[in-house]
Amino acid sequence: MKLVVQEAPALKAAIDSIVSLVEEGIFEVKNDGLHLRAMDPSQISMVSFTMSKSAFLEYNLDEERKLGIDIAQLSNVLSRGKRGEKAELSVEEGKLVVKFFAEKRKRTFKVPLLEIGDTVSREPKIEYTNHVKIAADALKEALKDAKLVSSHVKFVIELHGFTVDVRGESGDAKSEFENGTPEITEIKTHSGASATFPLQYLEDIVKAASSSSPVTINLETDRPLKIEYEIEGAKVIYYLAPRIESE
Repeated sequence: MKLVVQEAPALKAAIDSIVSLVEEGIFEVKNDGLHLRAMDPSQISMVSFTMSKSAFLEYNLDEERKLGIDIAQLSNVLSRGKRGEKAELSVEEGKLVVKFFAEKRKRTFKVPLLEIGDTVSREPKIEYTNHVKIAADALKEALKDAKLVSSHVKFVIELHGFTVDVRGESGDAKSEFENGTPEITEIKTHSGASATFPLQYLEDIVKAASSSSPVTINLETDRPLKIEYEIEGAKVIYYLAPRIESE
């Protein structure tokens, strides 16, 4: 196995979309690319990560395999990669080998592989009929506003727009985005949808998204939320359980 990316920081950015929720997991190295699906420790959220073969400068695989990885440790190692350096992943004697190289210089790290079984989480089978595409920076700012008021956030999708509505003991806050504004590139809904979610998880989910990239929010009333975006050649999908509000 030999996987090489052109820019080491790009691989770090992609992996950080996982480590925000999951500290360890099973990477499936398949012929079409790198995959991971895992629940966070609380079982409230799930991440599904795919980095296609085309995102790599080199992708040589002798056989498909599953690798148990301490993702937090891998992220720390990848943080040592510098712009202009390539990053190479391989396996040697029960360890993931990470190499950074440029011209006549090379640095090597070895991260022990983990024995965490080979069970891969399955994505929820939910048909989503409502979604909104919003700029990542706009969503992040709305969540920052929400944090001043409460630990939970209500998302509302309607035909005319998208709303982040927060109500707490210390006050209320609302961010409204009308359909057709620069922040919203697409809204699809029939009868609208709304649900409430824990703010900290939402912050962790969108943390890795680059500010200008679109984030797709798939929403059904009081059903798990589905958020997806792309980063450095990888596609990341998150699921988050809602908070069921009593009347």
